[in-house]
Amino acid sequence: MVKPVIGSLGGSQRVLSRLLLLALGVVTVVTPRVAWAEDEEDGDAEDGGADGGDADPEDPGDEPEDPKEQPAITSGGLFTMRTYPINELQRPLTLTQKITQLRLGIGTDLSAKTAFEFFGVSLDARYGYKDNFTILGGFSGDYNFKGFNISAGFEGSLAYDLFDIRLQARIYRAAIVSDLDDGAPPFVGEPDESANEGTTGVPTNFAAGAGTQFSVDLGFPFRYAATPQIAIIALETLMSIDFNSIKRGDGGGAGNNLESCFAVPANGKGVDPNNCTEDGAKPDLAPSLGIASNPIPQLSLVLFAQLQIRDFDTTNQFTIPATARIQFSPNQKLDIGLEFKFLNLKPIDPDGEGPTEAPSPIDQRFMNLYVQARY
Repeated sequence: MVKPVIGSLGGSQRVLSRLLLLALGVVTVVTPRVAWAEDEEDGDAEDGGADGGDADPEDPGDEPEDPKEQPAITSGGLFTMRTYPINELQRPLTLTQKITQLRLGIGTDLSAKTAFEFFGVSLDARYGYKDNFTILGGFSGDYNFKGFNISAGFEGSLAYDLFDIRLQARIYRAAIVSDLDDGAPPFVGEPDESANEGTTGVPTNFAAGAGTQFSVDLGFPFRYAATPQIAIIALETLMSIDFNSIKRGDGGGAGNNLESCFAVPANGKGVDPNNCTEDGAKPDLAPSLGIASNPIPQLSLVLFAQLQIRDFDTTNQFTIPATARIQFSPNQKLDIGLEFKFLNLKPIDPDGEGPTEAPSPIDQRFMNLYVQARY
């Protein structure tokens, strides 16, 4: 009689076979546990969870995000420092939260008769307190610090990256000087030979001091990109609320009824520069308008003008300062720029009734070189 093979195995063989079966069982149980441990370690990076499931190749959350492949603009239209645009027209009107921007400028007078005789320094700061709320501050000293401007305020979004509101307090002193820097204020009309012996022509430029004025500027900064390279910018200022009046010269004359220093001359007779009002204690209208262009991302060109109507007197108390600016941005953190400022483009004698030697509207000009950094 033939017995089954298994039955012919001895005791030692039976023990060996049982050990082999046990080993196979252990391998079967241990192998998935090792895979489970690996999934737990890499789950967050590979499949966005620790459930040990297979990654879905069609689910974008299953793959790690490459920062280089992310769009320059994040949810809500907010930039980070890493994605801050080089192209100025793509930059938001308000800074992103916790980004600081500082601008340092050094300038000189380039006016017709006083070029490089007067210098100025400016420092402006912007801080993103919130993504749509920026704190503003600045200081400037012009014409060898005979004039200065100290300001502080805020800018907040009404429609993000399109329309803001800006409120900025300002302590300001105008600079008023003759082209000879002899302490005499500028004048329009024939020069007084006894006071300015040997002079000819008409002094036209600024730099000696008027009074100090406290004002609050209100603006609604607006930017509309007509094309990717051209945008309209407007209303950085709309009006200034003055809390005191300032006068030029010795302050004599008819008290608060002094004529404006910016009144248009009539019949060849100008305003007495020693008895005139630089700015009264009434609100001033000061709308601004400009156009900006980015022919290439690193280069921006801006033309900007403002209409300043003191005390809302539209008859003759107005000036038109303007600025032309070119700016180069090598990276997201740095800008280098050059500004040409024209202090008043308003014709001095539009009717031709004043002195023949009246200055040109572009005679009063200033150049400013600046560096702007963000961090």
